[in-house]
Amino acid sequence: MPIVLCCALVAVLALGSSAMASGGGLSAAERHQIDATINSFVNHAVKRQNVGASYDDVTPRYRLGMTRAEWAKGSLPVFPYPARGTKFGWTVQYRTGNELGIQLILMPRKGADVGAAALPTTLKLVHGRWLIDSMVPGAFFAPEGKPARVVGTNDFLPGPGNDNNSPRVASTPGVSSSFAYIPFMLFGLLVLVLLSLALVSGFRYRARGGKLPPLPRRSRSGA
Repeated sequence: MPIVLCCALVAVLALGSSAMASGGGLSAAERHQIDATINSFVNHAVKRQNVGASYDDVTPRYRLGMTRAEWAKGSLPVFPYPARGTKFGWTVQYRTGNELGIQLILMPRKGADVGAAALPTTLKLVHGRWLIDSMVPGAFFAPEGKPARVVGTNDFLPGPGNDNNSPRVASTPGVSSSFAYIPFMLFGLLVLVLLSLALVSGFRYRARGGKLPPLPRRSRSGA
């Protein structure tokens, strides 16, 4: 895995480090139940495989009034992603009463034309169960073997005609890595200017220093 991707994923995971340190107010049983909900939701709804099995993993609000039969047809308000594996990592971002915010981390399956994804996800505690209440596209990383790039929600579009329902990155080019040094050059130039001003001020101070001229003698003419 490229170093840039590793660093970016570490940064995303670090966003939830403070909440994780305190456990996010979740018990071991709650975490186990959340794992089960997330794994089922991603494996069925996000991957678009046996979609009907994910109907009970989401809140009524997320279903948008859809019946179980309508949900099972696959036209879902769920972002599709070709996730790898069957168990998925997440970090706690916040918890407010019966609402839990997490960062869901997904890796693409082999051969997919997308990179890793970080998806902000909200769960609600409904009748003793944590259910998915929302999941939105967050940060997406360049596929392995391609130039490092991170794109956000506005850069991602659904891939029309894609058999695996995987998203594609919009054609708008990112910032070239050749311009990455410009901020550092500007900062270095600012430092040099400040140092130059400090040195010039020091020289002027020394030039004005030295012995003071003697005071004029007082006249003894009785004036």
